[in-house]
Formats: sequence, C-alpha cells, structure tokens
Amino acid sequence: MKVAIVGGGLAGIAAAHTLLGDADVSEVHLLEAAGGYGGRARTDSKSIPGFAFDMGAQYIQDPTTNPLTEIAKDLRFETVEEDASYELRVDEDGTWKNVATTDPEVLAVVNGIQLSYNAARAQPNVVVAAKPRFDTQVEMFGHATSPYGPFTESAETWQYLAADRAREVAGDGAENLFVKRGVGTLVAAYGQLLPTLYKDRYKARFDTRVSAIAHAGNGITLTLGTSGTLAVDACIVTVPVAVLGSGAIKFEPALPAAYTNALKALRLGSYKKLALKLRTDPAGIVPGTNYYLIEAEPEGVWQCYRLPHAPDVLVGHAAGDFAAALDAMADKDVFDLFKAGIQSAFDGVYFTTGKAITNWSANPNALGAYSYTAFIGGGPQDPGPLKARSDLGVPLGKLHFAGEATNLQCYGTLQAAYFEGVRAANAVLA
Repeated sequence: MKVAIVGGGLAGIAAAHTLLGDADVSEVHLLEAAGGYGGRARTDSKSIPGFAFDMGAQYIQDPTTNPLTEIAKDLRFETVEEDASYELRVDEDGTWKNVATTDPEVLAVVNGIQLSYNAARAQPNVVVAAKPRFDTQVEMFGHATSPYGPFTESAETWQYLAADRAREVAGDGAENLFVKRGVGTLVAAYGQLLPTLYKDRYKARFDTRVSAIAHAGNGITLTLGTSGTLAVDACIVTVPVAVLGSGAIKFEPALPAAYTNALKALRLGSYKKLALKLRTDPAGIVPGTNYYLIEAEPEGVWQCYRLPHAPDVLVGHAAGDFAAALDAMADKDVFDLFKAGIQSAFDGVYFTTGKAITNWSANPNALGAYSYTAFIGGGPQDPGPLKARSDLGVPLGKLHFAGEATNLQCYGTLQAAYFEGVRAANAVLA
C-alpha cells in the first residue's frame, strides 16, 4: 500500500511512524509546504543566540499522558518543570503594584465567567459568554486568566462554543515541561527519525505545496504545484483547518457538505509571541512568575515572563482579538509597544538587539494558531457546529483528515495532533 501524508507537523509525523510500523505499507510520501518538519511547532534558535524561542507550542502539557514525554526521553532532550505563578501589574495613582489571581475582585470576574459557561455548556451552539466590557484592569486580568480565557484557547471567550469546551478532558495535574532545546526542535527530531528508520519506504518532500487532491474511485492523485502528480492508495491530510477552509487545496470531487460545514465552524484563533534579550537583570520581573499588563491601544492583555532556565530573555504573549490587532501591525511597532509597556511598569529594564517574533495569521501554511469551534448561527440547539470536529475526522473513502482540530478531548494541543495522526493512520490500515 502506498500512502501520502500532506503536512509535516506532529500529526503527519505520528501518522508516518504508525504507517511504517506496518509491513503492508510499501511507501509513505510526506509532503510539506514549508522547508522542514514541525508545522505550528517550530523553534527559532537563531534570532536570539543561545535561546530556543518556541514560536508555537512551547511546552509538553499533561506530561504523564503526553507521548512527547517519552519521545523527549528517547531522543535525550532535557526538560524542565514549569512552576509558575501569575500576577497582574497595575498602576494605582502613580504607584505600580502586583495583584494576584486570588484577589477577591479577580475571583469575582472568574466566577462570573464560570456561571456563563455553566449556563451555556448544555446547548450545542452557544458561546461561553457575551463579549464583556473591560471597565477595569482587574476585569481584564480575571478574564485573561480564567480557565475559559484567551490564554487557554487562543480565542477570546466570546468566540467559541461552551459545549465544545465542556467535552475537553481535564489535564493530569502535573506541571508542564519546558524543553530546553525547544519543543519545535523535539518535533523536528522525531520527524528526522523517519528517513533513518525507514529509508527504503519513506520519502519526504519539503517546499512542496499540494494544490489539488482527486479522490474519486479506488485511488487518490495529488497535484504537487508545478512538480507533477503523485498517485497513491490512500491520503492523510493534516494541514491546519484554516488552510483547508481557504480553498488552498482543491478537492475533486468537491468535499461533501458535512466537511465544508465543519470547516466553516472550525476557526484558528490568533496568538502572538515575542522575545527580547535583556541587557539588565530587572529585580521586579522574577523568573517563573507570569505578569499580565493591560494595553490600552490596541486593547488587550500582555502576558510576560522570564524562564528560570533562560532568565536573560523576556518573553511576551498575546491572544485573541488583541493578537489579531498586533498581527496587523509592523513587527517594529509591536516590539516598541511591548517595550514601552514593560519599561513603564518595571524599573531597570533594558534590552540588547536580540529579538524574535511570530505572526501565524500571516503564515500561508497556517493562517492562525489553535483551533476553536465558533458560533455560526442556526440557533442554540443547532448541533452542526458542535459536530464539526468529529465530522471532519470521518474518513471519506481513502481520504482522511487529521490534526489537533479533529480531536474532541484536547484540541489545540500538540498531543491532540499526535493522537489524531495515529488515529488516521490506523484507519488507513484497517
């Protein structure tokens, strides 16, 4: 059996390992539009020498159940437990102070969001809450740090379905693991095992964009841009749902309504990350503590921190509508905005020239960060959007779709991509 995999992220890599473990698979062709493995898990180790800047996934979540934990051990990647605390940095009458997540005002906001979530979760097509007005800094902080806020889904609370979130399985409670050389480096190393282990049956083609997939009849034919075609017995497509929804790949015949409707409901939120090399050791920014700063224009919340194993770098995150606004700005303007906010809130913060930044929304191979299921009309009892993940994961003859977006229980994570790649590969082998 000859199989094509479209996409070289973790879902595609896991699918390839699974397929090649079966002797009945004679050839696996992995086709990736970018220049290497990783997908949305990529590490930039060049912009700031000595620092592994994870542009996408940045740690191993739920390490006791996450396959990447064992993969990291097998490949001898050193990991470090995350032991983080969270504080809001606020300016009150000209004096800066920290507000903890346990502050009563913050808890009141979080509890309010929880009540909205509880009321909405039983209905398949209702968002967690209406878009709130951020009247105070504490309200923004409570929203951002709630279990349903933007830093958990890369989409603001009012954009995704409560019922989708309700079926997500709770984590294992263990501390997340940072990978010192970068999660993206780990994923790439796992991909680079494939030609070593299966050199006679495996072929990867990078910088290769699939423009069309013909899936009528018993076989599948892929059009590889200007590089000709590839005929296979089965195909697993692992590219992000935003790329599929954009029409970048033409399917012949067109996908049935269940799949096109799923792609309308499944969106990729915005997530912005940047890193700056510190010239000083600011006492007010304690390594291991996550600080939240309110930005007035564009309105949003910065999350920033120094990693205990890399305290000479300051990392900043933004999500949801705020990140989308930042993505529309020039990189220099984003850096200047972030630095101005940091230097206003903390004393003695100065930077060198080392810096790194992401813009997943503008990346043609991603068009966004992590998936969420959006309200698309049809009334609160319309089951269509809630079925989007499972509908997209149903095999269409010999054509299969897989990725974090098709997972029901831990979507938006690297382990979801791994699990879905394995699921699709096993469906091909069945």
